[in-house]
Amino acid sequence: MFGNIFKIRPKKFLGIDIGTSAIKIVELRRKGGRLILQNYGELEISYPEERSFRSFDNGSLMLSDADIAMAVKSVCQEAKIQTKEVNFSIPDFSTFFTTFKLPIMTADEVPEAIKYEVRPHIPLPLSEITLDWLITEGQASKTPLKVLVVAIPNDVINQYQQIAAASNLKLKALEPEVFALARSLNFLIGGGNGRLTAALIDIGARSTTCSILSSGVLKISHSFNLGANELTSALAKSLNIDYNKAEELKKKYGIAETGSNFEKVQQNIKDVLTPLIDELLSESKKIFRDFYSREGKEVQKVILAGSTSFLPGLKDYFSKDLEKEVMIANPFSNISYPAVLAQTLEAKGPSYAIAVGLALKGFE
Repeated sequence: MFGNIFKIRPKKFLGIDIGTSAIKIVELRRKGGRLILQNYGELEISYPEERSFRSFDNGSLMLSDADIAMAVKSVCQEAKIQTKEVNFSIPDFSTFFTTFKLPIMTADEVPEAIKYEVRPHIPLPLSEITLDWLITEGQASKTPLKVLVVAIPNDVINQYQQIAAASNLKLKALEPEVFALARSLNFLIGGGNGRLTAALIDIGARSTTCSILSSGVLKISHSFNLGANELTSALAKSLNIDYNKAEELKKKYGIAETGSNFEKVQQNIKDVLTPLIDELLSESKKIFRDFYSREGKEVQKVILAGSTSFLPGLKDYFSKDLEKEVMIANPFSNISYPAVLAQTLEAKGPSYAIAVGLALKGFE
């Protein structure tokens, strides 16, 4: 009964998000009841065209473990980060998510029941995966349960363990991106009573993940193969320009509404990007409808994450189409930091949400 009294909690912790085109690191410090941003840093991996250092097809890393470890150490050295305890994220497209119900059973019976129920949903043998799960509804021994289960291939886990070791870091946990994202943004859902139902739409470089939280609990999560790179590629092809120039124009003009100084090129950009944004919205709305059919709850708020969140006109377009409150993620807004960093962190927030969530996990 006295086990937790003497538990030594870390004073500093790292969260490292190895994305498809960049590595992001957040170092948090605990002081009393406050969490303080100690440091942060990132390293973008530049490739010609839309290539990234992760193969989207199988979730594996194209760079060697040694190269990624060198990049991690480089960021830590540049930012003067000395903390060694770290949590890494595992990309959603390298994992398998499913949800199902379980009858009334004891907590000790849950692991074996999950192994049995998950088999038809996972395309790999149980011997090749590691399972993690979250009870989203119900209480063991008292009521039926609803569980969200994630299966992570063991070879993916082994690779991240090797990266941590080569980076001279003490790996404490590996966590799917969506869990870290939900942790870092849950406080934004709020609503006073904490019972709002909200969608987190994380637009990554190669894919988008739409997750729904209700009463602070992650209920469902689905990824689909449409991301920021596809927007840029479509623009490059349509305008017959190189990929980097298309990326620059995408970020500058986006899908913003026309104005008095609206140029033809801006209209062309909007015409190319809008159908893809509509596809992204359509996929998200399918997930909303599926959640409503199962839970009887409407999504009330939408939070956009990922660097594409700041695409000009995107937030307003989402809000108008979905007829819901839409906000851009800022995981730093619940963390103390120097006032001089406010503008910078507000701009970087959407792309750092996963790294922040990983660091926060270290203090749980």
